[in-house]
Amino acid sequence: MIRTHRIRAIVRCLLTLFVVLALGQAPFPAIGAEQDDAIYRALVQRVEGGDFAFDFRSLRLSCVRSSLCEARGTKAELGALNRASERDAFGEVIEIAEQIIARGFVNIEAHATCVKAYAELHDSVKAKFHLDVTSALMHSILNSGDGKTKESAFEVISDREEYYTLTSLGLPYSGSDISTFSVEEGGHHYDRVEIRHPKTGEMVVVFFNTDAFSPTKSRVEKE
Repeated sequence: MIRTHRIRAIVRCLLTLFVVLALGQAPFPAIGAEQDDAIYRALVQRVEGGDFAFDFRSLRLSCVRSSLCEARGTKAELGALNRASERDAFGEVIEIAEQIIARGFVNIEAHATCVKAYAELHDSVKAKFHLDVTSALMHSILNSGDGKTKESAFEVISDREEYYTLTSLGLPYSGSDISTFSVEEGGHHYDRVEIRHPKTGEMVVVFFNTDAFSPTKSRVEKE
């Protein structure tokens, strides 16, 4: 009899859970979401502890999957960061940049900005840390392809990563001589960027694989 009662109780619980899930009202967070957050936290902690012995691609992709990470700063944040940088207000630069990093450790722009700010304030340890992070993040993008074809497109997780990649290649990311087209092919998504090379005057095409983009976290209106 006791076993029968237990079986009935289990069945009722399962039926209740089924109904709740069917209504899209899960009573507890999905295990997958918790795992994604845990992976992101663990990788950030490794870097903060000085461990750079892994491919930072895994860190960047874990950001997209995690609810704890914003792949890029907002337009307002980046604007404030640029204005503080132009005034050489290094203390303010660091405050804004570190806030952005706290919400999205993979933000290349924030780390790169911290390098100069900390160097100007004679904190060589923190300047080197942010330089190492910036380099590791950029290398993980540049090592993903050469950008010459869709098959060898640079893998990015935000539009700002596209801008920084173009800059590293000596190409502008804004202006009248730049056109960006979204391309879908073979189940993949790409940005095809046509740019006039500032030195040669020739048109250059660069492909970015944007499969990892999160519409709400990885792209906002053009700056």
